Amino acid sequence: MRTTVATVEQIEQDVKALERREPQVAFLLKRLKRHHAPTYRQSLLTAHYSLQLAQALGFDGNECRVLYRTALLHDIGKLHVSRELLDSRHRLYQGDVWKLQEHPKHGADILAAMIADGSVDGEAVLHHHENLDGTGYPFGLTWKAISLNARIIRLASNYTDMTDAQTSLGLSHEEALEELYAWSDVLFDADLVELMNHLFRERMRDEKRKGEIAYDVVKRNRKS
Repeated sequence: MRTTVATVEQIEQDVKALERREPQVAFLLKRLKRHHAPTYRQSLLTAHYSLQLAQALGFDGNECRVLYRTALLHDIGKLHVSRELLDSRHRLYQGDVWKLQEHPKHGADILAAMIADGSVDGEAVLHHHENLDGTGYPFGLTWKAISLNARIIRLASNYTDMTDAQTSLGLSHEEALEELYAWSDVLFDADLVELMNHLFRERMRDEKRKGEIAYDVVKRNRKS
């Protein structure tokens, strides 16, 4: 499997295919987009990177679908957080921090029916802000209590936060990986960080080969 960098517009085309098959997912995503477009954008990119990691780990088709659906909706609980709070760039008061940190629980409540039928991973929704060292929220869980799906979404979400120029820091992949490696086995699963870096290197090699092939074609055409 090769990792790819996709635009939000490309991912949205994939998501549109859900409208007929999974109208509830599409409906919730539309609500999220209306409520807070940056969170919607972040959710699409998180789902994209989560799926790539899952495929590289050998997840079967149903496991991939559940994780992708879960990643798309992992922040749906932010429907219960005001736009003003989500957009705030100032230091938050403790009460506002608590409101923001409750969004995984709100998300699990909104998705209760989908969690019950197994189409969404409830633990991953609840635990996608948990850290391996116990400093995350909302429960302060540590390593063994945090599922693989939750660890994947945690990493994919933070990678998106660091690299998406439109909504966050806009770091390069290399700069983001430095941060992720620095916090490996503290906040993030080190094996997943290494896998993401491996996938990126494979993509870069593929793009280099394609560039070399395209250059050779141009050279041949010029000579003909």
